[in-house]
Amino acid sequence: MGARAVRITRDDFVTPPEFRGLQRAEHEAGRIGGARIELARVGDQTRLGACYQQIPVRLMPPFVLDNEPASLLYLINLTAGLLDGDGHRVEITARAGTRAVVTGQSATRVHPAVAGYATQQWTVEVEDDACLVILSGPTIPFRGSRYYQRGRVELAPRGRLIWGDIWLPGRYDRGALSERFEFECIIQDFEARRAGRLVYRDRFRWDGPWSPEDAHWHFGGTLASATLFVAGPVTEAFPEARPPLLRSSFRLGSGESCLRWCGDPAAVTHDLVSTALSLAASWTAGPGTPPWLLASSSLAPNHWFSPPVEKPWESPASRPGNDGTEDQEHLPG
Repeated sequence: MGARAVRITRDDFVTPPEFRGLQRAEHEAGRIGGARIELARVGDQTRLGACYQQIPVRLMPPFVLDNEPASLLYLINLTAGLLDGDGHRVEITARAGTRAVVTGQSATRVHPAVAGYATQQWTVEVEDDACLVILSGPTIPFRGSRYYQRGRVELAPRGRLIWGDIWLPGRYDRGALSERFEFECIIQDFEARRAGRLVYRDRFRWDGPWSPEDAHWHFGGTLASATLFVAGPVTEAFPEARPPLLRSSFRLGSGESCLRWCGDPAAVTHDLVSTALSLAASWTAGPGTPPWLLASSSLAPNHWFSPPVEKPWESPASRPGNDGTEDQEHLPG
């Protein structure tokens, strides 16, 4: 962990059993990069400590907004997304007392696979009294894509983390060119440990393309599925989700929580982000505190933080350009 100035190579990545043999050594078109990030407490602000970044991943210096307890750190992919053979490795150490939201500047587009697969692999360490929110998507798998997302989290006894994932069906509103659930294979592998003890594991493998029946079984007839892992106290009751948004929550035996969503992409994103940043605010300033970041006049609209766009004469799925790629403002949060 930390910010070792050592180049990230293919040897630093884990290959899942399902993809062994796919990414051949001679296949060098894919770009390998990432970042090693230390978040440090400086006065009452969270700033970058030691840092290493490797193209195509770049960092924006953390934004410290007026009257906000948390800093906002953007990870930037300098290419058009994750292409065949690409690998991004992100290591984050949140030092004691830090408060931060880490996210990307756009959705994660996973392009078609040819000889290999694309992967994004995270290693996160959260020290005592640190509070970290990671919003790593939304993920948009294109037709024929193969993708492996891996996360490993180590929590100190008093460390707090919120990790959010949103999965979309592909470029879904392009008429005859739509790519709904036409990916080849998606593997998600996430583990969290507190003081060395495993408290949460979520691994799934989705083999596509999906039939309408497959898509209905997994997504409940909607266009977005999401998960929020919460390592910290959770209120006993959330406001009721408005149909057609579906939300469930359950407490883990260790005290952590998991929330799941299905629904329209805009509604799912908005509800997940509001929930995550409200919980983080309650941890740092008490119940009823406004969510981190969302009320700030300094925050530009983007795919996570824009208010929902509601037009009474058209459904969210029918809005022009709403395929989760070209028109990111239709994926608010």
